[in-house]
Amino acid sequence: MADVLLVEDDPHQRAFAALVLSEAGHAVREASDGAMALRLAQERCPELVVCDVVMPGMNGYQFVAALRADPAICTTPVILLTSLSERAQVRTGMNAGADDYLPKPLDPRELLESANAQLRRRRTQYDAIAGSVMQDMDAALAHQREQLASRYEQQLLREVNSRWKHDVEPGSALEVENATVLVAGLFTLLAREAAGRPDAADLLRRAHQAASDALYLFGAVHVLHHGDDIVGVFGADTQGRPSLLNPVRATFALQTAVAGLLGLGAGAQVPAGLALGRMALVRLHDPLHGDGGMAPVPGAALQRAQALRTVAQAQGWPLAVDAGTAALVPEACAQAGRQAPTPDGPAAELVRARQAETV
Repeated sequence: MADVLLVEDDPHQRAFAALVLSEAGHAVREASDGAMALRLAQERCPELVVCDVVMPGMNGYQFVAALRADPAICTTPVILLTSLSERAQVRTGMNAGADDYLPKPLDPRELLESANAQLRRRRTQYDAIAGSVMQDMDAALAHQREQLASRYEQQLLREVNSRWKHDVEPGSALEVENATVLVAGLFTLLAREAAGRPDAADLLRRAHQAASDALYLFGAVHVLHHGDDIVGVFGADTQGRPSLLNPVRATFALQTAVAGLLGLGAGAQVPAGLALGRMALVRLHDPLHGDGGMAPVPGAALQRAQALRTVAQAQGWPLAVDAGTAALVPEACAQAGRQAPTPDGPAAELVRARQAETV
């Protein structure tokens, strides 16, 4: 059990988060704004702070900065809560000293996983620095914050570059070597869930935006729709190898965002497939409206990702990959589940990694 300080101005969201944390065994103190939270933290240092960003008076960024400026409570880990539409401000929070962030609407499992991870990290840090001088501890924490800030700065930079990439002339192809291609059946799900609803058009727009935000946030260089699917293209890592960590995390973030928007249960998901290989895109020109956007050029990687998405949909899996690819995914991110035969070899299910529910 841990002493958790929950800071949220919305009483309904605060009650929901408090219920999730208390049912996991944590003792939760609640504050409705940053100034009140700072007073509570100074009265008794919490083991973890979960804090909203947008609040009246002292917002989440200002609260984190004030927390870090107080030597008595400066090492307290902080999880920021922010909607995906505010992703451009994530670096501001990281620079202020936040340790992690979670997107809204909150997923109870993600909240507990992040809380447990921060508490374990705090305990490990305390064990590691026992007997060390305070200067060493301050340097380690500063380095950690710098790494987190740099990581999210790179993600946001990739997003900005991808959104405003105009160096491909209409009719020309853009080739991404060693790409990771994500195909998710977004529009099939929307067609089923939005059928007959008066707000179907607005729901389609918002769901597509939420899915795109999730993919761009985790490093997609291009996001486009293709038939009933949304396609995310991820580039290679700094060593020129296909990247799997962020595409897998992007898939789960997409599913969480869309399920929350549609009001679906925890078991609902957007079936998706991931494949590795070369990906080509072509910029189209609309003679009436100008830029027609990017379109995928049919190729082996795209076709395999589509086939794996079909397997995931048929099997009820959240994410399908080739069995060999599953072995390359970090266990902390996802774990391999069941397998199913396909004409191109066995496909494997990937599920979100489960962490211990209590510290």
